[in-house]
Amino acid sequence: MNKKLALKRSVVAVALTLGASQAALAQAQAAQPIQKVIVTGSNIKRAVDTETSSTVQVVGKAEIAAIGASTVKDVLDTLTSSGTTTLSDKSGGNSFAGGASGVSLRNLGKNSTLTLLNGRRVANYGLADGGQQTFVNIDAMPSEAIERIEILLDGASAVYGSDAVAGVINIITKRDFQGVLAKGGMRQSLLNSKLDKSKTASLTMGMGDFEGDGYNVFGHFEAYHREPYSNRDIINTVPAFWGQYVNPSFGVQSTYAYPGNFVDRYPNPYPANPALAGKSFSTPRAGCENVVGGTCRYDQWAGVGRSPEAKRYNFFGTGRMKLGGNRVGFSELTLGQTNTTYYNAAPILQYTGTPSTWYNSKERKLSSYTEPKLPVGHPDNPYDFPVALRYRYADDALTSKKDAKAKQYRVLAGIEGSDFGWDWSTAVGTMGSKVNNVDRGRRNAAVYDAAIKSGEYRFGGVNSPDLLLRMFPTYVFGGESKQSFIDAKATRELMQLDGGPLSLAIGADFRRDSFKAFVSDNVSSGQIVGLGSINVEGARNISAAFAEVNAPLTKALEVNAAVRADKVGNTDLSLVPKVGMRYEVNKRFMVRATVANGFRAPNLAETGKVELSAFRNSIVDPKRCATANQLYAALKTGNTIDQADALRAREIGCSVSFASSTQGNSDLEPEKSRSFNLGFVVEPLANLSMTLDYYHIERRNEIDTKGTSQLLADEDRRPGSVNRQGVTADDQRLSARAKELTGKDIVFPVGPIASISSRYENMNRTRVAGLDMELNHRWNMGSAGKLVSNLKANYQLDYRSWDTVTDTFTENLAGNYENPRYRVRASTAWSRGAWNVGGALTYIPGTRLYENKYDDNYMAAGCEGQGFTPEYCQIKRDVVTDMHLTYTGFAKTTLYLNLYNVFDRAPVADVRATDVPSRGRSVRIAAQYQF
Repeated sequence: MNKKLALKRSVVAVALTLGASQAALAQAQAAQPIQKVIVTGSNIKRAVDTETSSTVQVVGKAEIAAIGASTVKDVLDTLTSSGTTTLSDKSGGNSFAGGASGVSLRNLGKNSTLTLLNGRRVANYGLADGGQQTFVNIDAMPSEAIERIEILLDGASAVYGSDAVAGVINIITKRDFQGVLAKGGMRQSLLNSKLDKSKTASLTMGMGDFEGDGYNVFGHFEAYHREPYSNRDIINTVPAFWGQYVNPSFGVQSTYAYPGNFVDRYPNPYPANPALAGKSFSTPRAGCENVVGGTCRYDQWAGVGRSPEAKRYNFFGTGRMKLGGNRVGFSELTLGQTNTTYYNAAPILQYTGTPSTWYNSKERKLSSYTEPKLPVGHPDNPYDFPVALRYRYADDALTSKKDAKAKQYRVLAGIEGSDFGWDWSTAVGTMGSKVNNVDRGRRNAAVYDAAIKSGEYRFGGVNSPDLLLRMFPTYVFGGESKQSFIDAKATRELMQLDGGPLSLAIGADFRRDSFKAFVSDNVSSGQIVGLGSINVEGARNISAAFAEVNAPLTKALEVNAAVRADKVGNTDLSLVPKVGMRYEVNKRFMVRATVANGFRAPNLAETGKVELSAFRNSIVDPKRCATANQLYAALKTGNTIDQADALRAREIGCSVSFASSTQGNSDLEPEKSRSFNLGFVVEPLANLSMTLDYYHIERRNEIDTKGTSQLLADEDRRPGSVNRQGVTADDQRLSARAKELTGKDIVFPVGPIASISSRYENMNRTRVAGLDMELNHRWNMGSAGKLVSNLKANYQLDYRSWDTVTDTFTENLAGNYENPRYRVRASTAWSRGAWNVGGALTYIPGTRLYENKYDDNYMAAGCEGQGFTPEYCQIKRDVVTDMHLTYTGFAKTTLYLNLYNVFDRAPVADVRATDVPSRGRSVRIAAQYQF
């Protein structure tokens, strides 16, 4: 038996065939002529059955079908090496990069994971997440055109350049196709008819036999639609802890209603009626159809989107043609369009006396606006003094929503061939992504204020669409990334060594990169209340040269080395090497290791002309939260209005919002990393194999700003980064009412946070170490069929970020919040004849509730102070089981059935979560027909 064949087949073939039919599995295991292909992580062609020195996991087409993946994200979510720093379009409504999804390996961030399509780069999304992290939108990838996905779990900057620090995800499509293939499917929750409701359809058409006709061309189109649902749709399925600890007002109809409530105090003194002087009152306005407990109420939850609507259209086309003389021309065209709509609650009129604060980027100053009371003489004010109105702008002509629309493309053409002993390839292409997030629901400060005070806007009356559009205008966050490239590489065998040919690869590429992000004028000029802003513009040239050598010194020992030099814009030259080795002890056991340097060049969102202002939400203010909780307890003992004010008191101390500003830095240096991998591949039996790899990555010069929690924790020692208002009138009002109810003085020691400020710096480090394991088993049961099983696991031994206060590594964060110690996914598939049945189990252990040692609000004492019982001062383990069934018994037809969350496990309780937890059992059915 060939040693390399045995080892490779045991590790990778299972991934390629998991979920395949008996015939397909037998075909995969049959003897095949040795072919040479480019494996992710190298530029040198190798025999397809050769295990490399780097860890490469493969998710094949059959496994993708077994997962029931409707999107590329569905596949990548099953990776045990994927971290929690991924981005989902479902939760991106408040993100700068709304409407997109990205992936992060090793929990090192989306911008440290390189995503490729057929070995070449894809355009970054037109907006950067958080205004900083550039990434590839995997929602714009055609999932049904995928042949396999290769995941390189090793640093690869020496091969691919910038960003390949944590690893590489290479999405590989079909190379050719003949005929017509149609497929459609739908998914539906069994818990609630509104949940997880989506549909997919795809069509693939191709012609030409490449070997016989000398060409092949095919195109693939697919469409995806996910229906939206609101918080009201799922309110009966939300776990009790959510309303008890996270959002006590969840599901409760709001006192900010239509046509509203007058909620205020009579003046003191009040000559018109001295008996009423200083007394509080709450009176529903005439015409309210939903009065509860003497207060007008409004069901705002019906308009708040829990999951956005998504419409996606993706196209992939490719062609190859023999040109003669061992030359082949090739081309690819990728087009993607994603439309994601986020529905928000209708805006409210809320007089608190506290100004909203945000950053005016044009005038470079903080802007503020305070909601008005209805003045004396206003047509909707029946009092002889200015009065506060709690009101919901539920006008029919006003819809509060965000439409995130993005288009993405990549087109390339090239030639490959063989001359003078060299296999060579060259290509030229261009790619881009353009995004427009069109939003509505926030007020234009000047127009809104004038319309309220003048009486032009009538509360509870009929208002014109034109007036509403001026008061609540649309505004845009947009961006565009572009890249053009030309590349060339060549490989050849130099000489014969004892173990095989000494191979060399050389190459170079040149890219022109540009990025811009912008907002509409009404945002940049500070007209829109409380809204952050971004303005980025930059362009640069990127040039690189690389070389790689593979030396099989003996039949057992193979050494490979790569080096790459990149010049990115005005940064210094980055020269990164990588060395690897593999040693076959015997035909059943192989040892492998790699040592590599890596880098991530600062992107244009960090080094260009950058000005970013944002709004931080749901932040615990360490100087006000304890007082806020005391006020909450006191006000809860009062009347209906007091109880609503109790929620307000908690919000202004324990869930606060404020402005922040960040500037770019043209002097940034590249982030640099050093990684080490050591592992083995063992096949103790012909049908059983295992890989175990240790990895260690240390990244330095990380580009970041100081985190909000650290800025707040260090406020007294580092003045200037946190700006506060004085104690507000609303603070004093709540304290005064609490004293009326309890007789106690409960007073905020400081005013609310107005803003924080920072700039990008090379300031941090991260160190991560762990183990990747994969176990494969194949059992041929004769007439009873075949059983293929796979287990993947990742175990974090160490995860440390950088403490900018002490200028040292943090404590080990593995096992802390959003950083589980390990992940396991086990799957099995049984096939016999036309049937294939299988299941998969995903296990994620529990974690602590706090992120790091500064996060004391979620340690034991902090939990107690916030009223959390010990049960909720942790994240418990999560176990989810899925099943699939495939049937091919009808001619040219394949039927698919997937059952997700078979045992209907409720979502894990997380009192820190910002998304309402909702999960149940769901089913997907699909059918495929080949004409």
